[in-house]
Amino acid sequence: MTTQTAGRRSNRRRLFAPVSLHSVQSRQDLVTLTRSGYAGVRLAGHFTMPDMGDRDLVSLIALLRDARGVGLRVSWSGDCGALEVGRLRHLDPPRQSDGTFAWPTPQWDSLVVRRGPTFLAVEDARHGERRRIDVDRSEPAAAVIDASRWAHRITSEEAASLDALDLHGLVFRSGDHCVGIAVRQGVWCV
Repeated sequence: MTTQTAGRRSNRRRLFAPVSLHSVQSRQDLVTLTRSGYAGVRLAGHFTMPDMGDRDLVSLIALLRDARGVGLRVSWSGDCGALEVGRLRHLDPPRQSDGTFAWPTPQWDSLVVRRGPTFLAVEDARHGERRRIDVDRSEPAAAVIDASRWAHRITSEEAASLDALDLHGLVFRSGDHCVGIAVRQGVWCV
């Protein structure tokens, strides 16, 4: 690789791809951006989270989770209002209308899921001390944590078993839509 090529690649790594919420449909779209050399995505618009529809709000949280999982940062603006955002502190926060962040930018806060053959191992370091939570993969709620689909509609079977995950702060619900918020590490930028 020539010095000129290395310089172009270095500059490209700092770029944020401009996208709209609906133009990114899945984790695979984010992987493609990562492999193209982008450092992050810049979401167009201002999101007033309490006013968003359930499906869109859950899709936004899934985008934040999956972008973190493939090594992309998300630059976005929004207001959280009275929405409970404490469990989201491992994800990129929005810049509010006054210019401040809605929650602290993630430093060492993390919530990561790793797959085992019969269980999901979730490591939670969002509140200081690291704790591990094992979720049996045969439980219907495990599909919510393990799912890569965005804007997942909760089934009646999953709803019955989601309460334990909710107590641990491992899911984000809005209406009858839900997403696991633990980051599943995948492609990392090089």
